[in-house]
Amino acid sequence: MADNPERVKIWNSFFGLAWSAAKEAHEADTGRICRDVFNPDGGTLPPALHHSLATITLCNLAIEARVNHLLEELIEERKVSEDIGRAARWLPTKEKWFLLPALAGKSRTLSAAAMPHQAIAAICDFRNDLVHVNFDKLANLPTGRLLQSYFENFVKAMEDMNVVLERGRPHGPIQKVIDIGRFTECE
Repeated sequence: MADNPERVKIWNSFFGLAWSAAKEAHEADTGRICRDVFNPDGGTLPPALHHSLATITLCNLAIEARVNHLLEELIEERKVSEDIGRAARWLPTKEKWFLLPALAGKSRTLSAAAMPHQAIAAICDFRNDLVHVNFDKLANLPTGRLLQSYFENFVKAMEDMNVVLERGRPHGPIQKVIDIGRFTECE
């Protein structure tokens, strides 16, 4: 059976992301620059789509890390019991994100239908296609512009969550944090 060229490119792109990170970890650890080049048979996705895979993957990990951090704070502050916190940890990331205000005893709800929290929902929805490598869905990755919008709104949602949870944001989101989500120094 012949390999499907698009599947090979997607596989090679995931492999290339892992290779690149391993190479950078090696270089950082040894202080040596490696001149090795990743050039697999069958090629990889075009650079924009290759970076789309990385953006979606890393945004998902960042969202998961953030929501778990906030959940741990709720446990430490005794706003939720250890048992409830342990149960919540096993929920899918998107469900945990939208449940956090209720767990914290806040009456405000977040909307997955409106930005900025819609970006959290969209990024999390891509997760299963990535983790389970659904080739059909990965053949139609979002564009870099759409992903940048999602990233910008992820940062806004993160700051909004801080406001909702009353995490030292009495006057609203911190602009310095929101600015991290924008790329303004582009030519």
